[in-house]
Amino acid sequence: MRDAPKSHLVTENAWPARHQGRTAVHLDPPAAERQRRDRALKASEIRYRRVFETAPDGILVLDAETGIVIDANPAVCHLLGYEQDEMLDQPLWGIPAFRNAAATKNHFRDLVRQPHVRYDDLPLETKDGQIGHVELVSTLFVADNKQFVQCTIHDITARVQREREDGERARQESVTAMRIMRRTTDEETHDHATGLVNRWYLEETLPRELHRAARARTSLTVTVLTAAGDQELSEAVLYEVGRIVREHLRKSDMACRYSDRDFVLVLLDSSPPSARERIEQISAAVRDLELHHGTERLEGPVMYSGVATAGTDGSTARELIDAACAAAKQERQAHTLETR
Repeated sequence: MRDAPKSHLVTENAWPARHQGRTAVHLDPPAAERQRRDRALKASEIRYRRVFETAPDGILVLDAETGIVIDANPAVCHLLGYEQDEMLDQPLWGIPAFRNAAATKNHFRDLVRQPHVRYDDLPLETKDGQIGHVELVSTLFVADNKQFVQCTIHDITARVQREREDGERARQESVTAMRIMRRTTDEETHDHATGLVNRWYLEETLPRELHRAARARTSLTVTVLTAAGDQELSEAVLYEVGRIVREHLRKSDMACRYSDRDFVLVLLDSSPPSARERIEQISAAVRDLELHHGTERLEGPVMYSGVATAGTDGSTARELIDAACAAAKQERQAHTLETR
């Protein structure tokens, strides 16, 4: 006959008088340890639940195999605008907030493949149709030999909005700075009255254009236009001269107000005959200007011109400008002799 199994309970009647009439029950060490672990586990579960329920960030717990939401804390309900029972027992991509089902499924595949996954900016649509931005961090964990995914969702909508506003503000400041820089550059390189480049810009740029034309073996002409007369040209006349010159030049050409009455035109890839034809058109348009002083109609200024060709009349900017000035002076003197 087998012995009866040993019990883990030990009874004792030999207690002091104040305990007489009672039976003391003592747990042996293994049973006591199990009871202690049970109490500790229950306390841990209570603490976790309190953290889960009071966490400021939204938390969703998913079944790693199906993607079904098995728990949702109050913060995520508040964030998305849904009641808890509207999210439980359905897959993550079935929640209206995650409307892009294909993208959500793809994200979910990442969640169950890696222990930790972080998405810095996910757009979510709340129940009332507002678009929010969240930061999602997922953690894969095992409980009762089953895998789960905990998704912690942090609302970053305000931060994203601030960053956008800061970015827009920075862009506007950059545009303003560029406008100021461009305006400053224009003031440094352009003549205010005519809108043409000034003498400083011509002297800085013409040597480079000569070097480029020499390397490309293309023609370059420098033309000087001089307004006849000794009186100072009015702002209105200067403006109209600048307008006419710009209208008759290509974008690749350059026009400069060189002095009070002198203008220098740099025509790229233009032969001397072509340059003279262009200059005659400009001179005729300036002469035909309709200018008025009160009720009196004034004639446009007469323009004298001289053309110098790179390689023929000079090889440097100074030589070409001097040669063109000399040619314009000769034309003026010839015209004066003819009118006497």
